[in-house]
Formats: sequence, C-alpha cells, structure tokens
Amino acid sequence: MNTIIKSGILFLSIFLFSNFSAQTKTFKAKVEGNCGMCKERIETAVKADKHVKSAHWSMTKKVLTVSYDTSKTDKKAILKSVAEAGHDNEMFRASDKVYDDLDSCCQYDRPDNSKKMGKNTDTKQVCELK
Repeated sequence: MNTIIKSGILFLSIFLFSNFSAQTKTFKAKVEGNCGMCKERIETAVKADKHVKSAHWSMTKKVLTVSYDTSKTDKKAILKSVAEAGHDNEMFRASDKVYDDLDSCCQYDRPDNSKKMGKNTDTKQVCELK
C-alpha cells in the first residue's frame, strides 16, 4: 500500500512538472540570403535570443528552421531579429540601410513586398509585412 502511494505521488509530480516546464516549438520560415556568410549571420541573429534552442538556415532552400521556448519568445521576435541583421523574411523586410551595408555577395534579389508594406512604411527601418 505504501509503495502504491509513493508511486502515485511520483507520477503526479512528474505530470505536474512536465506541464509547467518550458514548451518547445519548431517553425520553418522563408528567409532571403545567398552564401555562407548569410547563413552565419542569420543563425547568429537567431541564436542571440537565449530562448532559442536551435537554428538552421538552408542555403539551397532559403528556409530557416528554429526551435524555441514558447513561454519566453515567439516567431515574430525571432524573425524581426533576422530582418534587423539584413535578411528579408516572410514577416519582416530589412531596412534599406542594413541591406545596402551587406557584402555584395550577400545582397540577394529582394522580393517586391510593396503590396504587403503599409502605405506610410519607412524603408529606413525594419518593417512588418502584412
């Protein structure tokens, strides 16, 4: 009987701990870039967030895969940091200044996101795409 009670308490403790521990989520996002320097810059920008568990950008597919703690950060914050590093993605457009400062090999053909940008968008800043 005593063993059953101890087992029940142990099971309940594990169940409660797993529900309150960090929740990890993974997403994939389209991120523009060209070369190995882009890969390093993109992954470094993402990993600067200490709540990111892992980040991998595929140079051939131009897809970023990120695993992160959902209780501490989110996809929007992560992709904004990528745009701040100079790389357009599905949610944000990098500022023209940051993009222009990239090495020539890193300057990708920018997609025309004019329909997704707000009417009063300042291209000197990172802008959110709608």
